[in-house]
This record gives sequence, structure tokens and C-alpha cells, in this order.
Amino acid sequence: MSLTVLELDKEQFFPQLFANDLLTISRVTATSFRFAAFLWHNTNGEQVQDRSAWSSRQWQNHLANPGREFYAIYCDGEPAGCCEISRAARLMQSSGGTARIEALGLLPEFQGEGLGADILTRIVEKALATGARRLLIGSSINVTPAVLKLFQNQGFKAPA
Repeated sequence: MSLTVLELDKEQFFPQLFANDLLTISRVTATSFRFAAFLWHNTNGEQVQDRSAWSSRQWQNHLANPGREFYAIYCDGEPAGCCEISRAARLMQSSGGTARIEALGLLPEFQGEGLGADILTRIVEKALATGARRLLIGSSINVTPAVLKLFQNQGFKAPA
């Protein structure tokens, strides 16, 4: 896997328009830090940013940060993965704000099940709903050729 930086301007977003009633995405709060840590460590978390030495307090502080949104992804009610979006509050106050998808991963048993496009659409919609006009992916996400194509199909591209 190689590390790739991709960006998406709001106007270039091509959401996947099919519905998958089995998928739900819910924000994880600081009180559920153990669950967030479990998801992180089991969805390639060590490969994108090693948080294995984080204490309970570090996880709680991270999840309580208003500039971060940590989401649990569920498939048919079962935990399937996680995603993290970060944004700087000062950036969201202007119309040109930028958010970053810091992590996006599925538990091994849900990988390769064709869930990626729907999950990506929902995560991008959540990020744009924060006021972002631009999204970045890269600093922490390892992108395989198949995942790169998934992002490109929804409008992501390499920075100019």
C-alpha cells in the first residue's frame, strides 16, 4: 500500500446514489472510548497512525475534541469499521473551510463486500455538512489501487 494525498472540492463530489439499508454510521463519543479504540486497532489503525500506547485519558480527550469526529460504521447492526474526520474550527467558519478524512477502515470480515462506495458517500456527506468546502485524504490513509479508484469515482483527485 502506498500513501497518496487526494482532495475533493464540494462541487466535484459525485455521490453514489444507491441506498444500502444495512449500513449505519454513528458518532462515537468520549464515553465510548474503549469501543473507539477497539475499532481503530482492528481496522488497520496501527498502519495509519499508531495509537496502541494511548491511555484511556488520551482516547477520551481525542474523542471530546470538537475538531474531530469519530464514527462507527455498522452493517446490519454489527460493528463493521470506523472513520475519523478532523477540521479546524477557524476553517469551518469561512466558506472555504477544509476538513480531512484521517482514517477510514473496515474490520477484515467486512472488507471486499462492496460497501466502500456507500460508506465513502456517507462520510463525505458528513464532512461537507460541517461546513467544509474541500476535503483532503492522505496523511493517514493507505490507499490501494482499488481504494484509489473508489475515491476517484466520487470526485477525489491528486492536488494540482
